[in-house]
Amino acid sequence: MNMNARPGNKAVRKGLAHLEAGRTDSAERLFRSVLQSEPGNAEANHALGTLVVRQGKPKSAIAFLTAALKADPQRGQHWLSFAEALLLAGQAGDARTIFENAATRGFSSPEMDALKPRIDRANVYWNALTLQREGRSAESEKLYAAVLPADPGHVESSRMIDQLIAAGVNVADAQANFGALLIDLGRPAQALAQLTAALRQNPEHVHAHNNLSMLLNDLGKPLEAIAHATAALRQDPGLAEAHNNLANALMETNRLDEAIRHYREALALNPDYAMGWNNLANALKAQGKITEAIANYRTALRLDPGCLLAHSNLVMTLGYSAEVPHEVLVDQARQFNVAVAAPLLRTRAFTNTLDPARRLRIGYVSGDFRTHAVNYFFEPLLTHHRKDDFEFFAYANMPAEDGVTARLKPHFDHWRDICGLNDDAAADLIEADGIDILIDMSGHSFRNRILVFARKPAPIQATWLGFTTTTGVQAIDYRITDIYADPPGMTEHLNTETLWRLPATFCCYQPRAGIPDPIDHPPRDDNGFTTFGCFNNFTKVTDGALRCWAEILKRVTDAHLLLEIPGIDGAEFRSETEARLARLGLPLDRVILEPRKPSNQYVLYNKIDIALDPFPFNGGTTSLDALWMGVPVVSLAGAYFTARMGVTIMNNMGLPELSAADEKAYIDIAAGLATDPSRLRAIRHDLRQKMSDSPIMDYPAFARDMEAAYRGMWQAWCAKQPARG
Repeated sequence: MNMNARPGNKAVRKGLAHLEAGRTDSAERLFRSVLQSEPGNAEANHALGTLVVRQGKPKSAIAFLTAALKADPQRGQHWLSFAEALLLAGQAGDARTIFENAATRGFSSPEMDALKPRIDRANVYWNALTLQREGRSAESEKLYAAVLPADPGHVESSRMIDQLIAAGVNVADAQANFGALLIDLGRPAQALAQLTAALRQNPEHVHAHNNLSMLLNDLGKPLEAIAHATAALRQDPGLAEAHNNLANALMETNRLDEAIRHYREALALNPDYAMGWNNLANALKAQGKITEAIANYRTALRLDPGCLLAHSNLVMTLGYSAEVPHEVLVDQARQFNVAVAAPLLRTRAFTNTLDPARRLRIGYVSGDFRTHAVNYFFEPLLTHHRKDDFEFFAYANMPAEDGVTARLKPHFDHWRDICGLNDDAAADLIEADGIDILIDMSGHSFRNRILVFARKPAPIQATWLGFTTTTGVQAIDYRITDIYADPPGMTEHLNTETLWRLPATFCCYQPRAGIPDPIDHPPRDDNGFTTFGCFNNFTKVTDGALRCWAEILKRVTDAHLLLEIPGIDGAEFRSETEARLARLGLPLDRVILEPRKPSNQYVLYNKIDIALDPFPFNGGTTSLDALWMGVPVVSLAGAYFTARMGVTIMNNMGLPELSAADEKAYIDIAAGLATDPSRLRAIRHDLRQKMSDSPIMDYPAFARDMEAAYRGMWQAWCAKQPARG
C-alpha cells in the first residue's frame, strides 16, 4: 500500500510538512480530520500516534499505532513505532513481542537495532519489579543491579540512568522501588542512596519520601524521618503508611499524643492495617494504657495471624499487666509456639563433636550490639570471657553500627551480620559455623530473631538478659536466671524452658562512662522534705503501684513524688495522667511530672531521696542506675522473674531489707526510711562503693558463673547423646 492509496493521504503529507516546520497544532488537526472520515487510514494513524508519543503521552498513542499496524503490516516503521510506544508506556514485554514479530517478518533498520537494547533494559527492570512484588528479593536485587547504578552519585552512573530513561523507565520510580527492596534486604546504606537519588530525580516522589521516613527512623534519625513522612503526606494525605511512619518517628521523640493521632488516622484510612494496630498498641502501652494496648495487639493478630511483631508484643505486654494472671502470658507464649515457631523446627541429628571438655563455640544473637541498655550488662561479660575454653560468635541484627559496636567487635572471635539474612539463611549460617550453644538476647523484644531459634540451628539454645519471661519456643532449651529471681520450686510451671540458675545474680552491671557523681547528702537536707521518685517506663506503673505510692504520701505528709514520664509534655496525655493520679488518691500538688529527655538522664537522681520500684514488673536497669547514683530502691517481691528482679538486686547489694514481701511491708519500708533521716543517710552513704564491691559488679566472677553454666549445659547434652560409631 502506498501513500496515494487513500484520499486523506494528501492531507497527511501536508500535516507532516506542518510538523517538520514546528506547527504541531496544525499537524494534529489535519491528522485528526483525516481519521474522522477515514478511521482506518494507516498513515494518519501512524502520524498521529508518533506525534502523541512526542507529546509525552505514549499510552494514548497506542490505539493509533495499533490501527496503523493493522491497516498496513508491511511497513517496518509501523512495527518500530508501535514497539517504541509500548516501551515508553511501560509495557516492555509487549514491546519485545512486537519487536520479535517484526524481526521474524524480516524487517530491519538501524533504528530497530538501536531499539532492541532499550527494550531489553526495560524488560530487566520490569522483571525486577515483578520479582520484588512476588517476594523473590534475591533474584530481584540481581536484576535491579544490572540496570541501576549501585552508587547513584558516582559520575559514571549517569550513563546507566540515561539508558533507563531512553528505555521508557521512570527513573525515580525505579530508584524508589529498588530502595524499598534494599530496606527489606537489610541494606540500609544502599537503600538510603537509592531513595535519596529518587528524590533528586523527583523531589515530590511520595513513596521515596515515605520509605526514607521509615528507614531514617530505623537508623536513629527520627527528626529527619518526621520531615520525610510529612513531605509524603503533603503529596498524598490519604497514604496510611505515611501516617504510620510519621507516628513511629514521633514516638521516638516522645510526642505520644501526636503519634496516637496519626496512628488513628492511618487506621481510619485502612481499618485492616494490622501493623497500624500493632503500632497504636505500642503507643498506648508507652502511656501505661495496658488493657487498651493488649486489645489492639489482639486486633492486629486477628487481621494478620502471621504478624510476628504483634505476637511478640502481646507476650511482652501481658507481663506489664497487674490485671492479667502471669499464667495468661505463659499460655500466649505457648500459643505463639504452636502457631508460628513449632512448624519451623528442623529435626535432624547434630554433628558437633561429643567431647565434654573441648573448647566450645558460643553464639550470641542480638539486635542490640550498639548503644543500648543491654550492653550495660553484656559488655562486662564479653570482655571477661575466657577465650582458651570458648570461641565466641556475634550474630548481629542491627541496621547500623555505632561506637558501642566498635567497642564490642574486637572481643568476639567472629562477627556475623545477619540483618539482611532471612531466618532460614541465618539458621544455615549458624549451623555451618558449628555453634554448640546459641544464646538468645532478645526473646520477644524489638529486633528479635526468635524464628531463627525456632529452627534449632544449634544443639543447645538458651535465652538470657534481653527478655525477662518465658519465650514459649520449644526449640529453646534453657532460660538463664538466678536463685533469687526464680527460687527452686516457685516458677518452673511458668516457663517452657528449663531454668538454669546462676548462684548469685542473673546479670552484672557496668554503668555508662561519664556518669556524674551522686551528691554527698540526701536532697531532703536541702529541701526540708523527702522526695520519692520513679524513672521507669510508665508502662510499668500500674494502678496498684500508684495506690501504694498514694498511701506512702499519706503516711509522709510533707513528701513529694517525682515521676519521669515519656510524652508527659503532651497536653492530652498530661491531663489524662493527672486525672488517673487523682483518681488513685495521689495529691497532685505534691507530684512532679517530668518529661523524659536525654539531658535528664542520671541528673534527676540527685533530686530524689528514695526510688520506688514499680510492680508487678520491677525495674532492672533503672534500679541499678538509681543505686549507682546513691539512691536506695524500695522493691516489692512477686511470684515470678519480672516481679522478683528487685529481690535479686537487693540481695546482691546486701540490702535485702529493702525488698518487701507484700504491699503493706512495701509502704512501711518506704515510709519508715523517709521518716528516719539518720537511717536514710546511712544507707545512702557510700552506696556507689558498696555497689562496686557487690556481686553485681564483680565481672570476672560473673563471667566464670556464665561459663560454668555453658559447660554444664554442654556436658548434660553430651551425656544424653547415643554413642557414635
